[in-house]
Amino acid sequence: MKPDNRRILVIEMKTRVFTHVLFLLFFAQCCEPKGSGVAVSFSEEVICKEIDTAFFEEPLKKEESLKKRSKATTRLPKEVTFEQIDTLFIGLPLTMSICGDDLFITDNYEPMIVHYNLKDRKTDKFLSKGRGPGEAQPPVILFANPFGDNKLYRHSKQTREIGYYLLDSLSAFVPLLKLPPEISDVIPYENGRYLGAGIFKDEYRYKVLNEEGTVVDRFGDYPDFLAGENTIPFNARSMFHQVKFVNSYRINKLVAKSSYVVDIIDYSVDITKNSIKRILLAPYDYEYDTGVGRGTWTWAQERRGMIIGATSVACDARYIYLLFDHGLVREENKSVKKEIWVFDWEGRPIKKLRLDMDMRKITADPFSDAHVVYGLAYESNGSDEYYIILKINI
Repeated sequence: MKPDNRRILVIEMKTRVFTHVLFLLFFAQCCEPKGSGVAVSFSEEVICKEIDTAFFEEPLKKEESLKKRSKATTRLPKEVTFEQIDTLFIGLPLTMSICGDDLFITDNYEPMIVHYNLKDRKTDKFLSKGRGPGEAQPPVILFANPFGDNKLYRHSKQTREIGYYLLDSLSAFVPLLKLPPEISDVIPYENGRYLGAGIFKDEYRYKVLNEEGTVVDRFGDYPDFLAGENTIPFNARSMFHQVKFVNSYRINKLVAKSSYVVDIIDYSVDITKNSIKRILLAPYDYEYDTGVGRGTWTWAQERRGMIIGATSVACDARYIYLLFDHGLVREENKSVKKEIWVFDWEGRPIKKLRLDMDMRKITADPFSDAHVVYGLAYESNGSDEYYIILKINI
């Protein structure tokens, strides 16, 4: 069933100079930013405010109409609209990707791939759990049409296998390569080249892999914004700063996101030679154990009470979008405290959108410059739990 509470949201621009001064002072006390990165500071904040009126089916010329309905006293600048597309009953969404009108969601439950057509508003689900033909083990990550080759690439993380489906049929899976065991996240960035990250014991954060899955180059250092972090063993640092990649293939730039740090990587010439723009999103601290001498696994985790940080990332040819959670690690977070943070490809903060919904995942078309984001928001009416597909015009 679809939810009854349909809503329309508008934005109100406010400056928060005093808040940002305190925020930067907090950074100065908790972290030691080095020359390789900067702490982010937004000069203005865009807040999505709920309007308690009926849902409008037709687009409004909305500046006047929304002013009348809004209780906001300040002028409404450029509008941000949320369009509810549909409702999905799925288990635990892991990733989203989009290609044209086709939205792909990976689910930790079975079936593991959800294909939703935005034009026809039809849903197909496929890929069963298992180790037999046509099956896979969760989690799986998807890359939709990265080279304009009409292929949906799939990374099966447990088996470390990469292959593809043809977008026209989405039937037979064609295996391509198997990754080394230390590589946990990967993204194709050029034909025959992949960028990988994982749990490493050396000083290089990123590995370049060829079409056979062999590491052929390495580059990049680990974040060291935390005081004394450069003395922590590399495998613990790489465990804590694990990344999720997104790629804007049109402009030859990609993003590596961890919870607290974003790297913007230019591969227009040589990916290992171009400088990395590094952004500190929030202060962090962590505990770890390398298991040295005891034969146990390396682990690293945020200390209790830290901000949860960036939980999802998307990009297009114009902007980078981060879903940022202000909740606290291993604490009870009753209220939704999430925002979408927008950056340009130079790492400059553009704006924040404060959300009044429990957004879980976001995606954008990496070839587009329309600054449109699609999101999955979690909802519950007491008996049913479901996810709402939202289109956000930023």
